[in-house]
Amino acid sequence: MDIKNLKLNIEQRILGAKKVVIVPHNRIDFDAIGSALGLATIVRKMNARPIIVVNDDVKELQRGIQIIMDDVSKDFEIVSRDKYLEMKEDDDVYILTDVNKRGMVSIGDVIENPDNTIIIDHHNMDDTTIPSNATFVDEHVSSASEIVARLMCMFRCKCPNEIATYLLAGIYLDTNHMSKNVGDDTFLAGSKLASMGANINRVNDLFLEDFTSDRRVQDLVNKVDIVTCTIATILADQNVVYTQEELAKAADYVLKYGVDASFAVGNVGDGVVQVSARSPENIDVGEVMKELGGGGNQSSGAARITDSSVEEVGKRLRKVLEPTGYHRPI
Repeated sequence: MDIKNLKLNIEQRILGAKKVVIVPHNRIDFDAIGSALGLATIVRKMNARPIIVVNDDVKELQRGIQIIMDDVSKDFEIVSRDKYLEMKEDDDVYILTDVNKRGMVSIGDVIENPDNTIIIDHHNMDDTTIPSNATFVDEHVSSASEIVARLMCMFRCKCPNEIATYLLAGIYLDTNHMSKNVGDDTFLAGSKLASMGANINRVNDLFLEDFTSDRRVQDLVNKVDIVTCTIATILADQNVVYTQEELAKAADYVLKYGVDASFAVGNVGDGVVQVSARSPENIDVGEVMKELGGGGNQSSGAARITDSSVEEVGKRLRKVLEPTGYHRPI
């Protein structure tokens, strides 16, 4: 599906709808919340009621996300899973953003009608993808926020300055501040958001590091192991629980060493081990992550494993990386 047909499908499903339920992935990041708020703005323009479902404990989210949630709480209806289930109706329309897999959203078990479900994402699909007859998934797009920014222009939607800023933050997150996985459309989306009032200084403020979290990221970086001259891995301590964002930041940081790919493996709680993968597009880390049950694209990928320790996942990762197709000869 191209973006023009995506717009048409959104119009067809939202016009006349009472509620449009916008569903970002669990443990929201800037791309998930930015694109969700952009979609809520579009839904309002179409005279429907947008509800954003966020089931995370806000206190456990990174500093910038907490700031955004505080800023928008009075203007947007953001509810937990339990609160949504109290108001759920059979004709609700669902829009998943920055996610397509059932197990990565808090209400995945109640989204059942493909005709009332829209998916907007840039991660690969697999057999756990929620069925939808209106799916826009492009692994070559930088972020869900880029897609939503383009949609807002197509809908001629008046975008509040702060929403434009949060969309730009989403693009900046998934492109490492416009340094990777960018194309002409990415820069155009950024320019359009700037014309809508996006504040780059505000974006930079959102990315300021929490001191404690930054120390934890640096501790992860100190554990780096150069597997070959082109690939680096980080295996965190099993007994320390990290956030997905901390693992992703550590993997991003290690790219400064000139490696072709970096992988950070750590315990993120609830019996889950996360692998965050990054590359300056020399290695398709999304394909590597598929071997571990995850996915992604050329420059960014992730996997979540529930049946292994950090050490065991590290061993599985190294086996995946052994084939010569995943790295240049030494």
